[in-house]
Amino acid sequence: MDQWEIRRAQFLERMKRDLETGYFDLDILDLVKKINEYQDMYTTSSCSGRIILIRSSQPWKKDESSILGKWHNGVEIRELLELLKRHGRSSSIWLILQSPIVHVVCRNVELAVRLIRLARSCGFRYSSIISHSSYGYVAEIMSSERLDIPVVLNGSRIINDEKLREVVNYLNERLRNSKKRIERLRNALDSLSKS
Repeated sequence: MDQWEIRRAQFLERMKRDLETGYFDLDILDLVKKINEYQDMYTTSSCSGRIILIRSSQPWKKDESSILGKWHNGVEIRELLELLKRHGRSSSIWLILQSPIVHVVCRNVELAVRLIRLARSCGFRYSSIISHSSYGYVAEIMSSERLDIPVVLNGSRIINDEKLREVVNYLNERLRNSKKRIERLRNALDSLSKS
């Protein structure tokens, strides 16, 4: 077994453990399994997209953020309002939509480029090769949906319940649409020849 196969086996084993412990995001499981059928590719991380509520002065400052709620299948306004009631006096609270994302290591650049082109044709327009090492080429498959919406700024609620309901409906619809892309890509993967 060469280094590629050893590392691939390690990541596939980790995925198996994550499935057993309930940590794995099941909405993206079929796509990840399909990618991992190819001997010259393997996934290292994935998320089917989610909506999160965080407390942070700025949503991109991960080191000072705390997650108040996280939903992979949409959020109910009632649950969101309860969280805001509990944490609404915080300095700043953000409601964030994150798109699906998958990191795939490809054995060669040609395969990585073909995967990226296929992903883009299925609506994952922000897909690209993000790194290269002796382990291979890392393709990041990602779509353009991302919204960072301030709900509380400097301790003051800036979106009332009625408008927040509209925002939640919009985010839930965007999340559902992004998950449809996952299925499109899974089906399109048949066009890549398996090595």
